[in-house]
Amino acid sequence: MEFFAITDPNLDSPDSVRLSGETWNGSQITEWWQFRAFLLGLGEITEDSTNYLGMVKKNINDESYVLIIDDQDTNFLDIDTSDDNTLSSGDLTDLWDIYYAGNTNRAPTLEYGEKILGWYMLDLDDDHIAEGSDPLNWDTDGDWLVDWFEVKDDEEDGFRGDSSPLRYDSRDT
Repeated sequence: MEFFAITDPNLDSPDSVRLSGETWNGSQITEWWQFRAFLLGLGEITEDSTNYLGMVKKNINDESYVLIIDDQDTNFLDIDTSDDNTLSSGDLTDLWDIYYAGNTNRAPTLEYGEKILGWYMLDLDDDHIAEGSDPLNWDTDGDWLVDWFEVKDDEEDGFRGDSSPLRYDSRDT
């Protein structure tokens, strides 16, 4: 299962997508995988800003990398980071297939086959792009908000990633 936040009302149904004349990779969009690639800008030079499902923290300014924690707070308004358990994080390296032994407190070196900490939770085809939120978990990122509502917010305000189901967002009130 994968959620998309479609912010263009002209592309809100399969028929409207087919009739739009939009293209991806030189071909008219007729299949879901072409539409996914078109929406996320896969392979484009702007992919860092259009694909909020990326797993790795690209640079110091990247706020859309994957971060999933087990919050363990019993009160929604009480933020206690001391008991948080990191399940997946794009700025940490998994011990599995680690190339630079002994140093996991950094982003993975993808060209040497290193993986993001907890990559298996969201990256089903090992392409360093998250395939979506966990359909068996109503709150994939542990921030007490149902994933569907987070994606719906992206869809309504037109800003991808500000409350993506892959981000642990601030609960400051």
